[in-house]
Amino acid sequence: MLEVLFLLLPIAASYGWYMGRRSMRHQQQKKQKTINKDYFTGLNFILSNESDKAVDLLVNSLDEDSSNIDTHLSLGALFRTRGEVDRAIKIHQGLIERSSLSTDLLELAMLALAKDYLAAGFYDRAEDILVSLIEQAEDTDEAETFLISLYQTTKEWRKAINVIKGMSKEKRKAQLSVLAHYYCQLSLESKEPATRVKLLKQALKYDHHCGRAVLELIKISSADGDYSSFKKFLYVLWDADIELVADSLDVALETFKQNDDLKAYKIFLQEALSKGAGASVTIALVTLLQEQEKLNEAEQLLLDSLYTHPTMKGFKQLMHIHVQQAEEGDAKQSLTMLEKLVEQQIRYRPSYRCQQCGFPSHTLYWHCPSCKCWGKIKRIRGLDGE
Repeated sequence: MLEVLFLLLPIAASYGWYMGRRSMRHQQQKKQKTINKDYFTGLNFILSNESDKAVDLLVNSLDEDSSNIDTHLSLGALFRTRGEVDRAIKIHQGLIERSSLSTDLLELAMLALAKDYLAAGFYDRAEDILVSLIEQAEDTDEAETFLISLYQTTKEWRKAINVIKGMSKEKRKAQLSVLAHYYCQLSLESKEPATRVKLLKQALKYDHHCGRAVLELIKISSADGDYSSFKKFLYVLWDADIELVADSLDVALETFKQNDDLKAYKIFLQEALSKGAGASVTIALVTLLQEQEKLNEAEQLLLDSLYTHPTMKGFKQLMHIHVQQAEEGDAKQSLTMLEKLVEQQIRYRPSYRCQQCGFPSHTLYWHCPSCKCWGKIKRIRGLDGE
């Protein structure tokens, strides 16, 4: 009898193991069905615009299942995009509170929560998370990008500069143009002329093509009566950004006149044209020649310019010359009317456009209001521009 029992013992153990596995599988299937039911019920709540109920069910399902973390991150992003930031925060906080979350997923959840705080205007909370990620995470590119964006929003230029300086050499190199604009922003906020000049020169140290810094140095040297520095920076502008010469014309004319040096002004305009400065510089030179009563030279210069680079500005200036030369009568009245119509058209058309996103503007913005890029808004080239 004992021999039979010993023979049956392995069979009984195997049977017990099988029944235990079957019971466990049954419990898992039952649990999974419950999770799936809650999960899809939550999705239905979202589709029915019952977001509060949806968030509660989705967060509860997180406590039991770790296989749908990516989906929860996506749902949180969806809520944030829809403007339901409080619900996005609740989902991402639920993710972070999970002790079983891997390091990579925890960093993703923290970054998502920082984005939520940014969208909600909780800048201090977002800053704390992003700074923590930069200090601890291996891949910090996205965290650095959002932290810089945060500091731009709060106009904390020094902090933004420090973030860029803390980047690797390769990543910092790609941000040098932006870094220069931050120094220009600091210069605008300073009330001390010497400090402003120092900050602008610091901008040029990081980006010698920062035409904005040169343009500001031209204005400062002109206001200070430093004619030597004014001329030096005026010519530096060519190498930095030839297109900005058109934006320096008002201060240039005034300064050259104050120093009784219109001859130098004429040479400057001629040399700028030879480097492709555009229609505004051509018109400035034509206007100067007209004032010097060199009408034939002015007209010939304008005609040559229109043959090679036709523009509405040039056409309007040519009509202005013809109006001045025309005798009183119907022909002069028609020319005057046509000149006014062209002038209205020029005023209606934008003078600047962002080279990144195409945003049109009548004003020169250093920071594009549309795509938020720095230094991408330039004067429009072609028939309606330069």
